[in-house]
Amino acid sequence: MTVSIVVIMFELTGALTYVLPIMIAVMISKWVGDAISPRGIYESWIHFNSYPFLDNRDDNGSSIPDVPAAQVMTRIEDLIVIPATGHTIQSLRELLTTHRFRGFPVIDNTRDALLLGYISRTELAYALSSALSAPKNLSPETEAHFSHQPLSDPTTSLDLRPWMDQTPITLNSKASFQLTVSMFQKLGLRYVLFVDRGTLKGLLTKKDVWFVLNEMDDVDADAEGVGVGGGRGFVREPGDEGTEEQGLLADTDGEEEDDRRLR
Repeated sequence: MTVSIVVIMFELTGALTYVLPIMIAVMISKWVGDAISPRGIYESWIHFNSYPFLDNRDDNGSSIPDVPAAQVMTRIEDLIVIPATGHTIQSLRELLTTHRFRGFPVIDNTRDALLLGYISRTELAYALSSALSAPKNLSPETEAHFSHQPLSDPTTSLDLRPWMDQTPITLNSKASFQLTVSMFQKLGLRYVLFVDRGTLKGLLTKKDVWFVLNEMDDVDADAEGVGVGGGRGFVREPGDEGTEEQGLLADTDGEEEDDRRLR
């Protein structure tokens, strides 16, 4: 970029005598900027506004903690999951009213917790709203299900499988956090589900990953005496079962606003 700026200014002015002063000014500006912060102005604004931006450059691998993803993910015990059966349209609408999460993993039942898919809040709300309006005009007490029900009547029940992502991105629950971060960076994911032989074990969102990495950067900066620290990311110690594991799944209004800006 520094070379491009000099060339552009030379083409605009057309005077060769200005090339050397412009080159010196640009290089001094770059050195001063690098001394103040390694981030550019756009990266700095992203950081200040706490937007969950994950840089896909390969030179960030050294700052990723070498821990299993299970120490960072939100475990199934702290997730709001939806069993495949036992719902009505009204109960699912109440679920959306009670919880403000972006989406919900769908499992076969609470005992086996076999992962069937993932349904976003937007898709679920639209499907329920469409079922209550014309031409279906279903009752709020209509049965709703997320799995194949051969004995159910399509005219008196609501099949939500078409609205559900039945093949979400999953990783083994023993995968490393470095592999998880790499998938978020290169695939542009918003969440990853962790399974063990098809059984749901946990979930990790893009915001969770961003806050963990941000915390690592703040810790490194504090060691040099220039950091602020106090980030919201955390890495649990092995065997730590008492730590709050909710992560960023419980979105506040401010965080929802951040997500809307990123869309």
